[in-house]
Amino acid sequence: MPFDQSLVPWIIAAVLLVALIVVAVVLRARAKRALATATAAAAEQARAAREQHEALAAAHDDALAQAAADHARERDTLGAERQAALTEAKQARDLVAAGLKWEATSRDDIADACRQLGVDAVLLTNVVFVPVATSASSRFVAQVDHVLLGETGVMVIENKGWNGIVFDGLTPSSVFPAFAGLFDESTMTPPFALQVVKDSPTVLTVRTHLGREAPASQVRRQAQRLSDRVQAETGVRLWFDTCVFYSHRDATVFATERDAPDGGAATAIVSHRSQLAGVVRELTSRPTKKLSRARVDDLARLFASYGADVLRFGAYAQEARGASAPEAAEAQEARVPSAPEAADAQEARVASEPKAPDVQLPDPTE
Repeated sequence: MPFDQSLVPWIIAAVLLVALIVVAVVLRARAKRALATATAAAAEQARAAREQHEALAAAHDDALAQAAADHARERDTLGAERQAALTEAKQARDLVAAGLKWEATSRDDIADACRQLGVDAVLLTNVVFVPVATSASSRFVAQVDHVLLGETGVMVIENKGWNGIVFDGLTPSSVFPAFAGLFDESTMTPPFALQVVKDSPTVLTVRTHLGREAPASQVRRQAQRLSDRVQAETGVRLWFDTCVFYSHRDATVFATERDAPDGGAATAIVSHRSQLAGVVRELTSRPTKKLSRARVDDLARLFASYGADVLRFGAYAQEARGASAPEAAEAQEARVPSAPEAADAQEARVASEPKAPDVQLPDPTE
């Protein structure tokens, strides 16, 4: 059967139509895939942007929380430092206000010894300072009773205005064998001190000061603190001799002449003005000078800046005579209390000193 040539155009048209349909289907499929890909990419970008925003928000919140915590810590630190400063200032005011009255008797005794011996020295009483090693959260003020400055040495003197009977470094039974049964001497290894006070006709009060609480330990500790303070202020390490002076006129003291810790320098223990004069003579008559006169003046000015009362003797007194004689007399008279005032101050010192636990004993005379 012959092929109908008239169908050729229609066949070609049908083929073209099918091709167009196929192309359209393929393009549509590709468009769907492209749209799906674009949609997925947009969703991923949106998710990434959301996560980045959340991360930035979290970082912002963390930064705000850290800033708030830092601010709170800074506020607390400043508050603690302010409170410590207020406490320190109050302690300093209290010590400066009361210290000179407490030390009036012992200061006058040391001054008398310096005058009688004719020494070149400077006596500073009631030296109040902040120890170097104290932190802002636990600062405290230290107080040294007396510092005696001379070119041949420097000494810290701890005054104890204890009345009654005092044993320092000597056990009671070694002085009075009959006391062996009254006290537990098993803990009395130097340094130690024991005070027996008659509070009533039938009662004796016993106060013990052992180890770190012993006067010899206290004065060595204060001397070390003051030496650290001087080094921090001047860059120079200063060595201090130490002395404990029992100054109460009604005290009966039995003590070793020196308390010497293992491997450490000895502390002089004195109770009579003649003994005190001996210690001052020993300090000021050494053959070798340790300090220049300028260094002594610098130290005197430094300790005076801590609120200390200053008395000068010998050559130092002559150098300091810038004021007229009437002014100097008035200043001296203003510094030295009368005898009744000194007695009142001595009793106040005794009452104000920290006490160890009391033990009540019957009066052995009964």
